[in-house]
Amino acid sequence: MPDAALGRAIRALRRERGMTLVQVAVASGLSQPFLSQLELGRCQPSMRSLFRIASALGTTQQTLLGLAAGDLPEQPVRGAEAPLLDVESGGARLLLHDPDGADVTEFVGVPAEYGEFFAHGRKELLYVAHGRIEVELREDGVSRFAELGPRDSLAYAGSVEHRFRRVGPADCVVLVVHTGA
Repeated sequence: MPDAALGRAIRALRRERGMTLVQVAVASGLSQPFLSQLELGRCQPSMRSLFRIASALGTTQQTLLGLAAGDLPEQPVRGAEAPLLDVESGGARLLLHDPDGADVTEFVGVPAEYGEFFAHGRKELLYVAHGRIEVELREDGVSRFAELGPRDSLAYAGSVEHRFRRVGPADCVVLVVHTGA
């Protein structure tokens, strides 16, 4: 389900940065037509695409999601009613965006296969609420792996290339907390 608010937030930040769609396309490695459709609210990015767009704009995925969401409600948000981004490869939703503190993102339906690595300037904590995941951390071309189950957590510098995947058939719920600027 496309999110017009996310597209508007990306367009507003792009314009604030004085960038054209072509410049963001080149910097992100995504096509200009895709970015145009996204800004118009006609398509939805994957978390990987959102990461690339955020990097091109000099910000984070959570900041873009936070701009789109506005102020989070000060009342319960029921899980069944919460919109998910990137539903084709599981799903993700921003639970908390504090520009001066931490961001918390929930991932559900984690894929069994690894995606591309992520790397950024923020500290990251993974917390497994349900299921099992395997985390790969790669630094200087050397990978190390950790398997995490329910209530397990792992913290690391976001500058270390990282990715995770589901282990076994059970669905997963993983919270990712980013701290720092």
